[in-house]
Amino acid sequence: MWKRIGKLNLFGLLGLTLLLGALPASAAEAAVDRQYVNTVGYSAEYAEGQLGVTLPTGDYWADIGISPGCNIPAPNAETVRNWQSLAQSALLSGKPVSIGYSDCAGYHYIQWLGLNA
Repeated sequence: MWKRIGKLNLFGLLGLTLLLGALPASAAEAAVDRQYVNTVGYSAEYAEGQLGVTLPTGDYWADIGISPGCNIPAPNAETVRNWQSLAQSALLSGKPVSIGYSDCAGYHYIQWLGLNA
């Protein structure tokens, strides 16, 4: 009986692995780590709002509720507000941030943003 359960678990794990391999890769294609924030800007002129974070490595964007395409999901307003708050906190405190992003049409779109200690 134990062998049967073990084989079923092995086949289940193999099937799950194959299924996950068929799904698209994680949304963040690249990341920058421990970068200091130069500017944080928010504009309500574009759609429901757009966040822009400038680091030494470039400009990173997030558009509320609108996907830029390229299979990048659209962040909701709460997520963008949190990213803005973290970026502003980092700017004011002089702490670095890390950003996971995906490139689409020549722009870096934020997929996650974290404050480094």
